[in-house]
Amino acid sequence: MKRLLLIATGLLLAAALIALPASEAAPKTLSYSATDASGRTITLDGRPQKVLVAAKAALMPAHALFLFPEAQEMEISLSKTDQGLGDFFPLVWPHINPGGRLDQNASVEELITKQSDLILLKATHYESMGKKLDQVGVKNFTLSLETWDEWQAELIQLGKLLGSEERARHVLDLYEKRIAALKQRVAHLSDDQKPDVLLLQGARSDNAYSFKIAPDSWLQTWVVELVGGNPVWKGSNKAASGWSVVTFEQIAAWDPDLIVTISYNTPASIYQDAILDSPVWKELAAVRTGKIYASPSDLMNYIQPVASWILGAQWLAKTIHPELFSDLDMDAEIRSFYTDFYGITDMTLLDEFVSRFEKSVVNNR
Repeated sequence: MKRLLLIATGLLLAAALIALPASEAAPKTLSYSATDASGRTITLDGRPQKVLVAAKAALMPAHALFLFPEAQEMEISLSKTDQGLGDFFPLVWPHINPGGRLDQNASVEELITKQSDLILLKATHYESMGKKLDQVGVKNFTLSLETWDEWQAELIQLGKLLGSEERARHVLDLYEKRIAALKQRVAHLSDDQKPDVLLLQGARSDNAYSFKIAPDSWLQTWVVELVGGNPVWKGSNKAASGWSVVTFEQIAAWDPDLIVTISYNTPASIYQDAILDSPVWKELAAVRTGKIYASPSDLMNYIQPVASWILGAQWLAKTIHPELFSDLDMDAEIRSFYTDFYGITDMTLLDEFVSRFEKSVVNNR
C-alpha cells in the first residue's frame, strides 16, 4: 500500500511540473546585450566563459576587461603584443592564455579556431576582422577607448555585456573621484598660469630619432588640459585618427615650457636622453630650464588610454604644478590604484609596480 501511495504521489508531482509554465518549471538562461564602439548591438546567451582579446592594441580592451572581477572566472586568451615594457597580465593572472597566445597579426580564420564565446577587438579592426567574424556567426565586440568619453560609455556597455553594469559604474566613480581632486586644485589657474606642454612619442631607426604628436580628441591631449597645462600642439595633428610626425622646426616654433617623452614599447628615457644630448635642441626653453621629462610606467606607460592613465594624469599634475601637488604621493597612488581597480593586495606585486615606476622616472629632475 505504501509503495502504491509513493508511486501515486510521484505521478502527481510530475503532472504538476508538466502543467507549470516554462518560466516556473526551469530558470531561463540570462541573456546580456550591449552596443559596441561600431554601433552594433551584441547579445550573448549568458555570461561568456571563454574570451579572446585579439589583434593589435589588444592591451587596451584587455585592461578594460580585467577591471571586472568576473574576468577571474573566465578562460581568457590574449594575443601577443608589441606594447608594454613587460607582460602585465600573466604576472597578475598566471592562468591566462591556457591554449597559448596568438600572434597579434593572426588571421580571422585563426581567431575562429579558438572557439571563443566572445572576441574583443579594438574598433579599428572592425572593417577588417569584425565584419568577417559576423559573417560566420562569431560573437565579437569592439572598443575604441581613445578618449575619456569613450572610456566612460564603452566601459558601461562592456559591463552590460558581462552582466556587471554595477561594477562598471563603480569603476567610473573611482576615476571621477581622482579626476575631481585634480580639477579642484587647478580650477583657479588663469591661462597665463598654464605652462605650454608638449607630449612627444618617440621612435628610433638606425640611431635617427623622430617624434609624433597625438590627435586633439585623444586622451593624451585631454589629460594635459585636465591637469592645468596647455597642449601646445593642439590643432596641428592633421592625421586626426592617429599619431602624426612633427618636425623639429615646428617644435622650435612652439618652444614649449615643458616636454614629456613617451614610448609604448621601450623606456621613454631613451628619447629624453636623445633630446638632452642633441646640440640642435639645446636652445629650446624646456632644455635650458631642465624640463625634459620621461613619462612614467611600470609594465605599461601611464600616458596612454589603458586603465592606469589616471596615474599618468596624477604624475603630470605633480610635474607641471609641483607647488599645487606637493602632497601627492605617487607611490601611495600606485598602490591604491591597483588595489581599488584590480583588487590586487599582494604586497610583492604592489612593490614591483612602485619599483618599476620609480626606475622609469629616476632621471627626471
